Amino acid sequence: MRATLPSDLMRPSRWRPAALCLLAMTLLVAPASAFAQGGPPLITDDPDTPGPGHWEINIPMILESSADGRHFDAPLADINYGVGTRIQLKFEIPWVTVDSREQPAQTGIGNNVSGVKWRFLGGEGERFAWSIYPQLEVNTSASTAAKGLVDQHAQLFFPTEFTVRIGRFEINTEVGRMFVHDGKDGWAAGVTTEIEIGRRLELLGELHTERNGDLPVDDIVNIGARTGLSDKLWLLGGIGTGVNGGSPERLRLRIYVGIQFNLPKQYRADAAPQ
Repeated sequence: MRATLPSDLMRPSRWRPAALCLLAMTLLVAPASAFAQGGPPLITDDPDTPGPGHWEINIPMILESSADGRHFDAPLADINYGVGTRIQLKFEIPWVTVDSREQPAQTGIGNNVSGVKWRFLGGEGERFAWSIYPQLEVNTSASTAAKGLVDQHAQLFFPTEFTVRIGRFEINTEVGRMFVHDGKDGWAAGVTTEIEIGRRLELLGELHTERNGDLPVDDIVNIGARTGLSDKLWLLGGIGTGVNGGSPERLRLRIYVGIQFNLPKQYRADAAPQ
């Protein structure tokens, strides 16, 4: 689940045809050796897991900005652990800052997210991979919710992730339903592609869409990169924007900048049995 502005600071819109053309061109030129992979710095996730006994810890700063204000998750602790080759345990919690035009900036600890991913089919580099990834978001601080910085209602996001590789093409998709306690449900979906340039640089592209309750559909285009300093440390970066619509509440800019720690080192699926 991505960090979102409160509903009075961001309302979504529809795809621009140009954004679809951009991603289609990216998919067409992606080489067969590319691994389709989601996750940080993108919003959409994929079926990949950290590997048996391996930790993947992401520490980013995420900024989301509209004409009405800015929302920061900085820092955000995104902690993942691999149980065997097919299961991932997740815990995530941010420090939230909301700066709106109507009032001074306010801060507080954000909601925490716990999840379990199970890849029940295939793996990275194989023709097909498929997983489910239920994630529960609950309120950490009543005072932060009282300020309106986060939602106070518990939310269960239940997505499935699927990767397919056909010849030169490899695409990752995610679609899921959001169940909100004492609130209106929503949904989210996305598609990503990755071009791997050597072992130390990955270029990324994403189309992501979601709807919260009765609000209009929120559509976002992201591009990003991962660059490895070692098997233990990667730099992550991404930039994106909402597409279509001229409303001042529309997401204008999303920036993700962070580091990823892999402990004891980054797990390579092609170097160990599945």
